[in-house]
Amino acid sequence: MKSIFVQIASYRDPELVPTIKDCIAKAKHPERLTFGVCWQNSPDESEVEDFLKSVPKLTYLNVPHFSSRGLCWARSLIQKMYKGEDYTLQIDSHHRFVEGWDTELENMVELTESPKPIIGSYCEQYYPLEPDKEVLKRPFHMVGKRFTPNGTIVFVPEVIPNFEKLTKPVRARFVSGHFFFTVGQHCEEYRYDPNIYFCGDEISLSVRSFTLGYDLFHPHKHLLWHEYSRKLRVKHWDDFVLENKKTGKIEKMWHEIDKEGYVRLRQMLREEDNGLDLGEYDLGNVRSHKEYEDYAGINFANRILHQNTIIGTEPPVNDSNEKWWNQVIKYNLQLNIPKPEGDFNFIYVGIEDISGKVLFRQDLKEYREKINAKFQSITKPIKYVVWRHDTNGEWKERNDFVF
Repeated sequence: MKSIFVQIASYRDPELVPTIKDCIAKAKHPERLTFGVCWQNSPDESEVEDFLKSVPKLTYLNVPHFSSRGLCWARSLIQKMYKGEDYTLQIDSHHRFVEGWDTELENMVELTESPKPIIGSYCEQYYPLEPDKEVLKRPFHMVGKRFTPNGTIVFVPEVIPNFEKLTKPVRARFVSGHFFFTVGQHCEEYRYDPNIYFCGDEISLSVRSFTLGYDLFHPHKHLLWHEYSRKLRVKHWDDFVLENKKTGKIEKMWHEIDKEGYVRLRQMLREEDNGLDLGEYDLGNVRSHKEYEDYAGINFANRILHQNTIIGTEPPVNDSNEKWWNQVIKYNLQLNIPKPEGDFNFIYVGIEDISGKVLFRQDLKEYREKINAKFQSITKPIKYVVWRHDTNGEWKERNDFVF
């Protein structure tokens, strides 16, 4: 009977204990589970440690929260807890599971017919503060929309079209750090770069795993829920701020750690050559960087995504035109934002083409008179929309501005 090593990085998260309990309770074969947990905690969480000690086959590292160096650092430590299990599941510390999730994932591995598959994606949301709220059961694929100024890609979850008719996992360009399942040897072959802070984890996981010979898939069935709001927990970037640096509690602020990681990421993605030797954190040698670009429809040097990538069609792209990126136009538009008449949760700013497709979106949490919209598109932008989402959850004062 095959074993599963469950990896969980947790930063001051009250959902850690419920997540582990649900993972065990919903598994068809809980006796096959082992756990590796990096528990980054504050002094008032002693009851959590009592629970961690009580779980069979659970190894944990007790890390005072000011000693933490970020998400990928924590995940790199968890990998060292691997003891040769057949499979590994990496999740965050805020999840819920369907019944029999373990056998479902093993069945999906067999359906891929790949010796080294990774199955993962973003998950539907659950609501720990609203336990009676209905949760949905739809599998997502990850769609790349645009590059950020730091060199990462913005991913959005979209429901897999016609998933009800699917009988096996679909090929993926990207995999998520908060849910992926693969063979256990991935813990030894893919070494998390502890110098990448948070953003950049998923594109690194996708590209490096692909070049190590792993095949990427999204599940064709819903298996897990994830909590996205972060309302229940203190985030790493809440603690790693100037005040705590001045008092000597931390050495670097979160954005200083983050900035150093982006330099390494851009080197690994071949967006720039800054002379860094990434060593074991560089690309694999089973497939090339160019093979990933062709498969996924990405040109990293020019930071351009193929139209099929933006739409989210199943890879590979197989575009015979080696210069497809020349068809894409980069835009950098300055938009004037009218001042809202009332309070708001956020102000939606969207740029659309003639068909109504959204080419660019930014949600403003604070009012700004102007913003720069950087995006790429094959189709021409026709107008931009500014729309207030008020504190009652209603849309107010939509304004359409034609270019």
